[in-house]
Amino acid sequence: MHRASYRTEPLIPTLWRWIDSMLKQHSQLMVTLLVAADACAIAAAWLLSYYIRFAWLPVDPAKGVPGLGDKFLPMLPLVVTAHLVIFYRLRLYRPRRHHGLLSEARDVIKAFVVAVVAVVVIDYALPATNKISRQFIATYAVVGTSCFALLRVTVRVTLRALRRRGWNRRSAAIVGSGRTAQQLLHALQRNSWTGIEVLYFVDDRARDRPGTLRGLPVYGPLAQLRAITEKSPVDSVFIALSHDQAQRTSDVLAALETSMADVRLVPEISPSYAMRPNLSQLDGVPILSLRQTPLYGWNAILKRSFDLLVGGVCLLIAAVPMVLIALAIKLTSRGPVFYRQRRMGLDGREFSMMKFRTMTVGAETACGPVWARRDDPRRTWIGRFLRRTSLDELPNLFNVLAGQMSLVGPRPERPEFIKRFKQEVPRYMLRHKMKAGMTGYAQVKGYRGDTSLKKRIQHDVHYIKHWSLGLDIRILAQTVGVVWFSKHET
Repeated sequence: MHRASYRTEPLIPTLWRWIDSMLKQHSQLMVTLLVAADACAIAAAWLLSYYIRFAWLPVDPAKGVPGLGDKFLPMLPLVVTAHLVIFYRLRLYRPRRHHGLLSEARDVIKAFVVAVVAVVVIDYALPATNKISRQFIATYAVVGTSCFALLRVTVRVTLRALRRRGWNRRSAAIVGSGRTAQQLLHALQRNSWTGIEVLYFVDDRARDRPGTLRGLPVYGPLAQLRAITEKSPVDSVFIALSHDQAQRTSDVLAALETSMADVRLVPEISPSYAMRPNLSQLDGVPILSLRQTPLYGWNAILKRSFDLLVGGVCLLIAAVPMVLIALAIKLTSRGPVFYRQRRMGLDGREFSMMKFRTMTVGAETACGPVWARRDDPRRTWIGRFLRRTSLDELPNLFNVLAGQMSLVGPRPERPEFIKRFKQEVPRYMLRHKMKAGMTGYAQVKGYRGDTSLKKRIQHDVHYIKHWSLGLDIRILAQTVGVVWFSKHET
């Protein structure tokens, strides 16, 4: 009697293929598992905070250590429920394949901050006998945010690693083969962690193009889109038609009505018109904002807080030098110490910018506003030193604290010059979508004073598009060496 032979596959690859199939076909299961993991993380953080607060941190002997089952365990189900509702409302359970890791961490921290506020509200709503200490809430805010952020980042890193190895991937087709379609392909290939693999293009131009484009087949025409997607099914379809094909969008959408694929629209927008584009909804109507300032919501609070904190410290440090400069100006020339000049800032609002006076009194009265230049004969000898070192701009700190300027941003210009520049320089007015700054990205790159205005605008727009608090810190660090000792003037 011989033993029957069976063909078996290695256990691990078989298991991963099964998991991949589950992830792909039952994404709702993944959401459920994520909600369960979040609930466990919240409960664990709550219990860990209790242990840290009452086992590691000092406790008032008069009050003693409250029992875990007295207040904290009865409150836990309400806390977990409130967290999960807030996370759901803030869209933490939506697919986030297109979001970067930093964006994920930022959204997670925001959501948890809101959840901690909800815990405070719940605590205030409870009877006095059931209230928990503020020290515990502060401990939970730190521990909970850390635990939850670590959990979500771990999940994202794990999913990225799986997708890079070919698991939990989604197939896609791109409708269109123009510049936008090819840029989309490049972006998806460069960000392999999204797990989206483009299989082919579909375009009317298929008959005019070679059989492949960037290594992928080009099928067509668009009129056969439904048949093409039925023959070669995909998980997602990206509509990236060029401007001259935009009128075909409704036909494309109609052809995809019977498809189970996710449909995403990628409009072709010239970079000249788009700056930090953002999609929002108003009563179900999608609205695409092309020129949105990054200073809204938490970003505005973060930048303003940074300006107040760092600006206040800088003003304290600069107080003595500013007094000495004021005395030098007063003793060496006739006239006021400070000079106020109209400048244009955020959204075109004008304000009076403060500087130390570097010119003789009435220097501008005779010839009117002119572009600053080196070795201006109207400038005092102390003024030449202040301009060369940019120390005349220290009073800008008062504008920063008043909220008219920021520490970092496009340098403000005079309204008289803006009337001319906005007609002559493309995209010039885009720089006013950010609060004017004492220093800026263009300045640390050497574009100050009598330099290329076009290059300065390019750098200002680049700064607004890519703004972050980290970029502000980096620019400030470069300012001392690059700007204060530059030979250029503004």
